[in-house]
Amino acid sequence: MSTGGVISKGTAVIRTLLAILVIGGLAFFCASGSLAASEKTEKTERMVLSPDDSAAVRRAVRYLNRISTLKARFIQISSNGAYAEGEVLISRPGKLRFDYDPPHPVLLIANGLTLLFYDRELKQASFLPLWETPLWFLIRQDVTLTENVHVTAVVQEKATIRISLVDEDLPDAGEVTLVFSDRPLVLTKWEILDPQGTTTQVSLVNPQFGVEIDSEAFDYSDLEIGTGVSRDETR
Repeated sequence: MSTGGVISKGTAVIRTLLAILVIGGLAFFCASGSLAASEKTEKTERMVLSPDDSAAVRRAVRYLNRISTLKARFIQISSNGAYAEGEVLISRPGKLRFDYDPPHPVLLIANGLTLLFYDRELKQASFLPLWETPLWFLIRQDVTLTENVHVTAVVQEKATIRISLVDEDLPDAGEVTLVFSDRPLVLTKWEILDPQGTTTQVSLVNPQFGVEIDSEAFDYSDLEIGTGVSRDETR
């Protein structure tokens, strides 16, 4: 899939962003060899969670389904040295906005159907179907951690629950881990391990749940988009 001329500066950060937000359509769940993928698929299919771990996953699913809106600052740190901050807005179902602070010219908006990747400097955009992005399973109408994904690990510590997931079709291509604080259960971050071994953490800072969010935050019709528009022509 082509992203045209969207990537300008802050390349490491933007590539990391693509790895986080556009699984399947852009970067994260890219196949790294059909044989390796098939071998790992066999392994993940055999994994059976303990009763305690299954209960933790069910708790997480119930919690995620209760989230209607989310507003927070975020800090994104990668093991390759990339660093960025910004604001995230989520309105379920189907809407999200990642607004990166300067000097990174990145804006992502999902309006319920399409994910827009926009470079403010170049005024260029790429679009993807929303259901082909990694956070789709979090912002869809009904959140599930069993449909099209496999839970590969559940780690329950004194005040933290970590749930790791892989794509059921391409399990050798990367892993996403949801991190919750416990008692009360609150989503605090997610982590991405890509096929090259790079780990990226996106931490939520002062998250506010259930707050009112202006619907215009998810409207990109007034953005100035130049000639460098690209779409996923493989779909």
